Amino acid sequence: MKIVAISDTHTFHERLTSNANFPNKLPYGDLLIHAGDFSSTGKKGEVEDFANWLKLVAPNYTYGVVFIAGNHDKSFDPKFNYEDNQKNKPSWVVDIISDIQSSGNIHYLENSSVNINGINIWGSPITPWFHGDRWAFNRYRGDDIKAVWDTIPTDTDIIITHGPVAYKLDFTVYDKLYVGCEDLRNAVNKIKPKLHISGHIHEGHDVEYDEYTTYVNASICTLSYNPTNMPWEIELLDGEILIK
Repeated sequence: MKIVAISDTHTFHERLTSNANFPNKLPYGDLLIHAGDFSSTGKKGEVEDFANWLKLVAPNYTYGVVFIAGNHDKSFDPKFNYEDNQKNKPSWVVDIISDIQSSGNIHYLENSSVNINGINIWGSPITPWFHGDRWAFNRYRGDDIKAVWDTIPTDTDIIITHGPVAYKLDFTVYDKLYVGCEDLRNAVNKIKPKLHISGHIHEGHDVEYDEYTTYVNASICTLSYNPTNMPWEIELLDGEILIK
């Protein structure tokens, strides 16, 4: 299976497909994975535009698209739905998710799983708490966020989270800190998936490995929000992973 991995497109997703000369034109493959932050702040127009783009590109992939939200995709987090007392996603978000998933080849994951061609994939938008309560899907480090990672099935082959694990592709240039989640790292070390895909830390765009897992930071936008990082092409061949 050939997986194409992207993240943090921040409304620039059409740059990947609209211009054949653009340096990171989206490759074809068997499965496209987007690890969140497809919008700038989750406004309705941004989400609608991204959803329409997903429907356009999904047929280019044998098994379609799997995507999650990120901290910028605020409308997907009920805490920003003040009209519904912060209990549910806005109805228009629910309708968009339902519409794009009705095709059968686009899958939205939120602390949930999907099996695609025998591969178990689990995805989550959750990131460790930062900058107060201004961003979506934040959880406090420790028991609060660990409770989410404890729900990852032990037979998961690919984990997609918006934020990286601690000490893998999570170093921030300005603060000079490793800001990934230690509890997520512990969960990944326990489950030993073949692949962990994240984004969130734009300057972390790269690939790292340990004995069991390949870690991919798929941020398309750079630290200055220029959408010039390359998508990753990931080949799963007989249990081995090759990265291009």
